[in-house]
Amino acid sequence: MRALVISDTHFGAWTGRDLLREEFFLERLAPALEGVDELIFLGDLFDFLFGAVEEAIDAADGLLRLIAERMVGKRLVFLAGNHDHHLVHRDDEDRLETKLATGHTPTVPPGPGFFREFLERRLPGVEIEIAYPTYGFAGVLCTHGHYLDPHARLTGSRGDRLLTRTLWAIAAGGPEEPKCIEDYESVTTLLTEWLYVAAQMPHGTHAQQNVFRAAQRAGRLAQALGAPVRGAERLAAKVRDRGQGGASGPEPLPSEAHFDAVVRDEAKRQAREQPLAGPAASRPIYPEPTVVSRSDPSEHALSAFVQVVRNLGWDGETDKIVFAHTHQPLADVRCAGDGSNRYWNTGSWIYEPDLGSRQAYARYLRYAWPGTAILIDEDEPQPRLLELLTDLNPLNGGPGLPPPPSK
Repeated sequence: MRALVISDTHFGAWTGRDLLREEFFLERLAPALEGVDELIFLGDLFDFLFGAVEEAIDAADGLLRLIAERMVGKRLVFLAGNHDHHLVHRDDEDRLETKLATGHTPTVPPGPGFFREFLERRLPGVEIEIAYPTYGFAGVLCTHGHYLDPHARLTGSRGDRLLTRTLWAIAAGGPEEPKCIEDYESVTTLLTEWLYVAAQMPHGTHAQQNVFRAAQRAGRLAQALGAPVRGAERLAAKVRDRGQGGASGPEPLPSEAHFDAVVRDEAKRQAREQPLAGPAASRPIYPEPTVVSRSDPSEHALSAFVQVVRNLGWDGETDKIVFAHTHQPLADVRCAGDGSNRYWNTGSWIYEPDLGSRQAYARYLRYAWPGTAILIDEDEPQPRLLELLTDLNPLNGGPGLPPPPSK
């Protein structure tokens, strides 16, 4: 038995380029579906936080057609992430309303009825299973990983730490960190439902874009005012970016000409696809997909996720865990002090480069280049990371992603 695990396609999002709505990238994914018995979507298939539901569903049309063609007689397993977490919340509401209306606790399979019916209609002959928050295959535990966010925030700015303590106090009934699934779900729902409602309002996504750009302008001002305090930190970051003082030597950087071309192309694309959002910055900035920057080293996110694994006792079920959420692909990594547990990350299929500098862009290429998946084969000793777009990565001498088709 073999399963392919993918995640973070973010269909419908304005926050990046959802690659699998384009035929070029569907053709890259298609061969990986050959010979697999299950396709596991590990969350954020749709982006309901930064996109309208109908637009997100429409954007997934090409991928759903590919699955319908290649997976007949096979199984599709869907787990929600934080960006399509509304499906979990909707399921909870449906069950409560059914119980109140009938006096009986419903025994239907998990997942809101409309979503299951939608998948069954679009994927005839494909067995559908909806699972949450975990799913097991061949001794590997799979989960989206968004529970790591509150732990990661605790090592962030003072504002992040205050937000986390406030959310814990509201959702978990006290200042202590979440210890059970209900605690994590409460914290997640507080944020995701607010963003979901905002995105579904008339002109909601355009309002989000304007708010984000205003926040970026305010952030740049605050950064300028705080420059003396952070001068030494910025200098240290520049030294690290250039690879000075390290035994491994300088990290490779894409050429200035390539970086300038990417900045110009992304500025044009954003101006074309976000026409009501006001004047775009000359150097596009994407919202972060999680509280851990996609262009930062992965150790921070991994240590936060390990805390979740310990709190929920998942490390007692298996020593091989696949997660997603951070958009940073990983292959068989371990965390210091975490015993024998081994971790894989699916990466993403959304393009959202960090264009703050050539160094930041290089870190994005290194840590978060999209187009990855995890293959789990019960005849192999461990999962395997598939890098389906690695030949396009400029750090490998590739040309970068082809331009999106004109609409």
